[in-house]
Amino acid sequence: MTILLPPALLYFSNAILFVSLFTRLPAIQMSLGVDKAVLGLALLSAPVGTFLALPVAGRITDRLTPRLTAVLMLAACALISPLLTILPLAGFAFCFFLFGFFRTIFDVAANMISAGIEQKTGTKVLARSHGFWSIGLLVGSLCSGFLAERAVGPFEQQSIAAGLVVAACVCVFFVTPAGGRARAPAGERRSAYVLPDRTILMICIMVFGLCIVEGAVYDWGIFFLREQLGADPAEAGMLYAAFTVGMGVMRLAGDKLRDVAGSVLLVRASAAMVAVGILLLVVTPGFAWGGLFGAGLALFLVGCGVALAFPLAVSTAISLGKGRPSDNLAALALTLMLSTIGVPPLLGFIAEHVSLIVTFLVLLPCVFLSFLMAPVADGRVVHLPFLAVGKKGRDASCR
Repeated sequence: MTILLPPALLYFSNAILFVSLFTRLPAIQMSLGVDKAVLGLALLSAPVGTFLALPVAGRITDRLTPRLTAVLMLAACALISPLLTILPLAGFAFCFFLFGFFRTIFDVAANMISAGIEQKTGTKVLARSHGFWSIGLLVGSLCSGFLAERAVGPFEQQSIAAGLVVAACVCVFFVTPAGGRARAPAGERRSAYVLPDRTILMICIMVFGLCIVEGAVYDWGIFFLREQLGADPAEAGMLYAAFTVGMGVMRLAGDKLRDVAGSVLLVRASAAMVAVGILLLVVTPGFAWGGLFGAGLALFLVGCGVALAFPLAVSTAISLGKGRPSDNLAALALTLMLSTIGVPPLLGFIAEHVSLIVTFLVLLPCVFLSFLMAPVADGRVVHLPFLAVGKKGRDASCR
């Protein structure tokens, strides 16, 4: 358990910081005095930060070591986050850009810490490390609802979260083995951005629908619970926690399920759970009785459905992709980020000018596409009338 402590603390703390901020978005929106469409545009600044961080994340991590990079980047995110609750719109957008920039570099460093532990000890910790992210989401959402119900302001709440995260960073720095700086081979030139090949593009299409649903719940789920269901802050926090419970349960069991059921069945089951969860979520406002219970069950199903999207994409990219695994993962991250970058403002526009119910319903066709593309996880051909995937004969796989 000692070897799991550094990545567990990092993922747990990161999730606490993340969910503490996003569960208070309604209050932040009110303080900014903007509608949901404008807020969606402001949220777009974080993906821009991610895009600019991707070329330098690996270089910074190699230069500073994963331990120091993870600690510094997560601490920087923690110190920025309280400012997001008090700054005007321009300041919010700029700080949210920095939040996305530093958090992207942190993600690279944290994953390298987990991978390094696996290489040195032979013990698998990567899946369980991501499981602590889900546990952190659960704890953070419950605490956020509790504090909001007791009229603790967003700035005070985020300051508390930031203090806890900085303390965790200090602890991680002292319990994580130092390690040396990675050095590139002499004469090797690394491209800033690794372009995706056909295989990576197909993997991204496979998980696209699941990934945008996860982002939609983070960005607009709390608004739906408050405005459509009339949940108070404490109830909204508990319902939001159902989503994180679903994610946590599925991620902790994901490795075993993949061995038993296989990747294709997991992708299809994930898409089916997400679709059922969305449909259940949007019909619950019409039922006065059991509405909150139905919403909790819906979010639990959605959480189960989206939990394995990125882990399955990563494992598929490593097993089927050409070239170095690190390049495949960089291309995967870049492509997924670019494919989803316009989703927050689009969903914000729909939420503001149509309804929050329609915001979630428009995601269903993308979820159905993920269901259809599931065979890509095994490198198989997918024949769709609007999309040709794979080749005939021996080269029909995505290899």
